[in-house]
Amino acid sequence: MTPSTIAIDVGGVLYYDEPFDLAWLQGVWKLAQQDDPSLTMDAFLQAVRDFYQDRTPGTPPPSLFPPNGTKSWHRIRERWTSLVQPIPGAVDALSHLAEEYEVCIVANQPPECLAALRALGIEQQVRLVALDSLVGYAKPDPRLFEWALDRLGWKPEHTVVVGDRTDHDTAPALALGCSAAIVNADGGWTAPAGVDSEIVAGYRELKTRRSHTPEDSARHWTIAALGDLPDVLWAVGSEECCPGPSQEVHS
Repeated sequence: MTPSTIAIDVGGVLYYDEPFDLAWLQGVWKLAQQDDPSLTMDAFLQAVRDFYQDRTPGTPPPSLFPPNGTKSWHRIRERWTSLVQPIPGAVDALSHLAEEYEVCIVANQPPECLAALRALGIEQQVRLVALDSLVGYAKPDPRLFEWALDRLGWKPEHTVVVGDRTDHDTAPALALGCSAAIVNADGGWTAPAGVDSEIVAGYRELKTRRSHTPEDSARHWTIAALGDLPDVLWAVGSEECCPGPSQEVHS
């Protein structure tokens, strides 16, 4: 069934997660060094590598060198809008989608994300913004999506969920009966000013080792950017009108 409603993630789809991560790490480093001047960069980076093995991309939990992780995270939230780096073409792509489909935002983001979406002109174009920090449910809990769909009166079978992670986006979407698309965004982000070059290099190394999306793509569409979604939806509609061999749609 061709989707007519779209639930879109924020981090990794509309703007990059990486600048927030790097600014947060820089803050933790400065605070940790103040507490222990003998702390070396090598030791700090090893702690970061250990930490990221079990860490959720896009939402860094404040548990690195406690309580410094918490302190740094609070400071990042105060700077949130200034750290936003939109993924090229993503905001325009959402605008075009909103002209043809009903669109909402469903994301694990702090409340400050609302101001960022407002500054980008996104909040005004969507039917609803559902953030875990405001709703009370966080992905991968499907109740965050259920809450948004119930508020809007949307049917799961008519809804496509667009995110950047199979575990946080694809899995709950499919469990509810939605379809799903995963965005594999490019690495076009830049480090915020003032972040130590060794932290940036260590972070980039971590990023090459980790993947947001497991290999299995048999149950979702994979696209390079949000702007590719209309081509996927058009192809799905064409297949429904003119049945043919089933195939994966990749842009």
